[in-house]
Amino acid sequence: MSLELNIVFRVFNCVVTLAIATLLLRIYRRNYRRFYLYWGVGYVFYGVNIFLRLFTPTEFDVSTLGVIAFLLMMLGFAFIVAGVGELVNQTRTLLVSTLSLLLIPSIQIILGREWVSLAFLVVLTPYLFMGLSLMVLNWKYGVDVQLQIAGWFNLFFVNLGFITKLVDPGFTDLMSTVAKVVIFMGMTQPRFSFLEDDLKQFLMGGIPVEYAISVEGNLSMVNQANISREKDRQWIKEKIISNSRKGIRTILLSIYDIITPKEIFEQNTEENLYFVRVLSGSRSSLNTFEEKIMSINDDLNQLDILFTDVINYSNEKKIPCEIILYTLSHLIHTHGWRRVYSFMTSKNPVLKSSQVQLTCFYDKKSHETESDIIKFERLADCVMSV
Repeated sequence: MSLELNIVFRVFNCVVTLAIATLLLRIYRRNYRRFYLYWGVGYVFYGVNIFLRLFTPTEFDVSTLGVIAFLLMMLGFAFIVAGVGELVNQTRTLLVSTLSLLLIPSIQIILGREWVSLAFLVVLTPYLFMGLSLMVLNWKYGVDVQLQIAGWFNLFFVNLGFITKLVDPGFTDLMSTVAKVVIFMGMTQPRFSFLEDDLKQFLMGGIPVEYAISVEGNLSMVNQANISREKDRQWIKEKIISNSRKGIRTILLSIYDIITPKEIFEQNTEENLYFVRVLSGSRSSLNTFEEKIMSINDDLNQLDILFTDVINYSNEKKIPCEIILYTLSHLIHTHGWRRVYSFMTSKNPVLKSSQVQLTCFYDKKSHETESDIIKFERLADCVMSV
């Protein structure tokens, strides 16, 4: 490929990378998800690195400008990897780990040893890490990131071909540009959080009509003493209305549609309730919001994401919330008391430091071993009966 065409493709790669950075930062300003901030900043450094490489003699010769471009690329990767860390609450760990990769060629430079080839291998590491990390994210949390996985592995293999001189520089820039567009498409289609605009607007909509009291996070448990669910439904409706008067937003999680939206939504509750259906089996769209209703898989990892999103947003915006789980017993019967207990104990201290109240319905008689459910009762700040 001619030198002129190589330059054209590199300029195109640079422009597309910086354009994606601008779009990511614009998304961050709209939804305040730090994931988009980290990736936006990362793409800025990544784009500037490509721009500087337009003026380097060749990719394999050592120059001051080349070293600066290398450092900018690694800094960009560090922010992109930190973005993945933001999704799994490991931002600092992954950021430090990526930056520590810079120590490898730096030590070689200090010792006066050949470092360029090693630097190229270091550059390849984040591509592979991103692809593998997103595969784990897809497997563990059920987040749809196939496009991102394909894009990052594309970047890994095309840059591997470039470093081994099997792929032309112009073709490398062209394929890298296509891969970045694919990654961006994947980032804007599936959502890395259940807390999207509809739910945010719902949470922001609580206006107290009674004297607003300070709300402290806690865990309450409600024992279903009656076989009929009618009293449960009535209790929940009254709770929704009572919360709305105090400016507390109510989110109802119905396990396996034991309670359906039709049974809860009525004139007094429709505007003051967000309904989450927790259903078994895979879903083509796990986080689609319609008419204050969303569906997620029966997966404790996805429940963890939802709880974390709501708690973080409540803390950030000072919005009191109540999450009603109907029912805890069904989760225990499906996933086993140990897994559910581990989930509850991990969330309990976070709830205590927030303005989110968690109310769990349960049927004590449905548990063969009474000691299992007693463990959960001991966790609760309050145990009551309908």
